[in-house]
Amino acid sequence: MSSLQPATCPRCNGSGWIPLSGDSLRVEPCACQGDLRRRTRIAATSIPRRYLTCRLGNFHDHAPALKTAKARIHQFVGEWMPQLGTKGLLLQGGCGTGKTHLAVAALLEIIQTDKPGKLLFSNFQDLIQEIQASFDSESPVDKSEILRPLLEADLLVLDELGSQKPSNFVHDILYYIINTRYNNVRTTIFTTNNVDDLGDRIGDRLRSRLYEMASVIHLTGVDDYRRKKI
Repeated sequence: MSSLQPATCPRCNGSGWIPLSGDSLRVEPCACQGDLRRRTRIAATSIPRRYLTCRLGNFHDHAPALKTAKARIHQFVGEWMPQLGTKGLLLQGGCGTGKTHLAVAALLEIIQTDKPGKLLFSNFQDLIQEIQASFDSESPVDKSEILRPLLEADLLVLDELGSQKPSNFVHDILYYIINTRYNNVRTTIFTTNNVDDLGDRIGDRLRSRLYEMASVIHLTGVDDYRRKKI
């Protein structure tokens, strides 16, 4: 069973409505409906289970670069509105510096504050594997069905940009996603471990698009937090 499965609310017994005090014929919406709406939106983002607890409040900003990055994400969330064509973000840093945590936190904070828009998370490496699997003759979906949500989302988190080897196939898929979102002025948050060789991984033309679409946040001088757990 999904961890996002809503429990029956004890106040309204799952009806979504509560009788007004002293007037059994009139009702008001139960507060659980807001929670249910948010849980439904979170499920629709496709955020991996591991990251569902990521929030700005539990992000450990123990280094100056992390404090700056957290503040930038907070500002982004505060300014976010889908119809404004808000400029995206590119979080660059080594492994374990908190890039995915911050990117997911942006999505979840937007949902928590009931701001509108279709929000989506996609890991680029998983996306490529899913598309390649769709080429199987027995696959129930095709490439266009997989890509459509990424093209239409008001805010997309594209995680681990440049993680796949820069084959022609990978480059063509990436260019299609980024260029379509660029042309339609849709907001994207990118994360990448490739700091010095991003142009080699995605090509200069895409890198140019990227820097116009997104403000860069450098997470430098930060240790891999996963190694600290060992």
